Amino acid sequence: MIVATAGHVDHGKTTLVRALTGVDTDRLPEEKRRGMSIDIGFAHADLGGAQPVGFVDVPGHERFLRNMLAGVAAIDFALLVIAADDGVMPQTIEHLAVLDLLGIARGAVALTKADRVDAARIDQVGAEIAALLAPTCLRDAPVFALSATAGAGVEALRQHLAAAQAGLAARSQDGNFRLAVDRSFTLDGAGLVVTGAVLAGSVQEGDALLLSPAGVPVRVRAIHVQDRPVGRAGAGMRCALNLAGDLKRVEVGRGDWVVAPAAHVSTSRLDVRLRLLADAAAPLAHWTPVQLHLGAASLGAHVALLQVRALAPGEQAYAQLVLERPAAAMHGDRFVLRSQAGQRVIGGGIVIDTMATSRRIARPLRLARSIALDHADAGHALAALLDVETAGLVLEDFVQARNLSEAQVARLRLSAAMHAAESGGSTYAIGRQRWQALERRALALVADWHARQPDSLGVPEAWLAGQLRSEALPPLAHAALRALLQQGALVRDGLLLRLPDHCARLDAEDSARLAQVAALLQPAGLRPPIVGELAAALGMERAALMAFLERIARLGYLEQIAPNRYFLPQTVAALADIAAALAQESGTGEFDAAGFRNRSGIGRNLTVEVLEYLDRAGYTRYAHGRRRMVR
Repeated sequence: MIVATAGHVDHGKTTLVRALTGVDTDRLPEEKRRGMSIDIGFAHADLGGAQPVGFVDVPGHERFLRNMLAGVAAIDFALLVIAADDGVMPQTIEHLAVLDLLGIARGAVALTKADRVDAARIDQVGAEIAALLAPTCLRDAPVFALSATAGAGVEALRQHLAAAQAGLAARSQDGNFRLAVDRSFTLDGAGLVVTGAVLAGSVQEGDALLLSPAGVPVRVRAIHVQDRPVGRAGAGMRCALNLAGDLKRVEVGRGDWVVAPAAHVSTSRLDVRLRLLADAAAPLAHWTPVQLHLGAASLGAHVALLQVRALAPGEQAYAQLVLERPAAAMHGDRFVLRSQAGQRVIGGGIVIDTMATSRRIARPLRLARSIALDHADAGHALAALLDVETAGLVLEDFVQARNLSEAQVARLRLSAAMHAAESGGSTYAIGRQRWQALERRALALVADWHARQPDSLGVPEAWLAGQLRSEALPPLAHAALRALLQQGALVRDGLLLRLPDHCARLDAEDSARLAQVAALLQPAGLRPPIVGELAAALGMERAALMAFLERIARLGYLEQIAPNRYFLPQTVAALADIAAALAQESGTGEFDAAGFRNRSGIGRNLTVEVLEYLDRAGYTRYAHGRRRMVR
């Protein structure tokens, strides 16, 4: 269990931690000189549980609120410290607001310096505290009157903390490892050491991790928990990691993260649910600049409201935070907002989506996405999102934004009302009913084609997939056609698709002429004669033959590769197979024109014509001098 203090300056937070743990958390010379905490300090104590209880002591002065926010980024229990003689003070109220915005519901109030006041004052401050806590997550927190210097009442608080630790449910180890760095330093002979709270997953010695958001690879050399070397640390612990790697090009410090590669998200936009404090001085206007505190990081941001032009005090709304620099975050992370000058806490909330886009999306759709994703349960969130994203989505984006483990993803696939299709190394998901409607739409388009062009062999696959892209992402459109082919609901005829019972018929004259042309094209293999050569061999006028070839190609019996070249469908299929083989053999999934020319033996000029045709037909995609297979 991790306990953090909170409260006004000089109310005895550090003294109380020393009484509970025997450790003075003021480690800086300036703190010793001034007698005041200016940075977060750390201690631990064995309260009889399976693990020692960790304590984070935070500074109380308003000038060091940023340091306080870094200390309470990931805690289990809040210890709100209020001096009996002073009572509730400004930083008491502000620190409590921070705890409430972070959703911390487990805690207690330490009413310190109780030996300096009488019983009436204790009762008076107790009433103030009850009124203060009533509208917050800590409304049920017990109050312990004590004197940390004299020791009176400290044991009762210690026993309460031990009971709280015993009743604390074990933190789930699901998800990929994430540690929020709140301190970093270098040790002679060891190198870089970072400390922080583990928010998710677990880590072992030797694990390969990333510094985030920079994305720099590191390796775990050693792990310490509560000043002891351990082989493993998991969610809910504070630990120190000794890291190795190419660390010369990056400065690691408070606000960075150490994460498993699958949990690395670097984003400049966050979709959030935001709440403005009830005592905020004014409404929060659209595009207000603020200071964002996320994990142990602090950075500038602008608030783009989605539902209203200005958010009233005490109200909440969906918004997008546009960050001044990339940050690491996950769905469910809590954050706090301060005014741009950092003078006061104004609000906070919860991260909904880290894959927020800068693309212009209609505000109603953006809002619908936020509402769908604002579910704690991943299965419910995905089902709701698929109702909004009717064309489908990339499942990996959803999985990464929520930091789901492989086991969680496997359960998600079984429980969600979705259909998934693999393409290009990614998984595309679409609602199951939408998938069935997509298949029905494809069959209807083919049936309509047959009705309008009964003498056509079938529908060009690229055309059919293009018609479906208005209803589904391209990979899902192609996946629907593949599924229909596997089911036998569609049949491939050369480069065309048709219904199983469709049988095209040419009239006798066209059929005879096509047979003559095919007899000239087939023996030539991969390099058929041009139109002029065909016309001479057939004894026809070139214009008359061209008119026939154009018409017969529209029906699917031939493929026009270039203005003066027509190929049999099986010849084009053989050339596409060569492209596919080259792409597979390359190791990168790409090939170039020279390799295709050498493998096919058709010469440079014809190679260019064939490859450009494959691009147009949707078989390949050209970029930067190389091609990749699309289907």
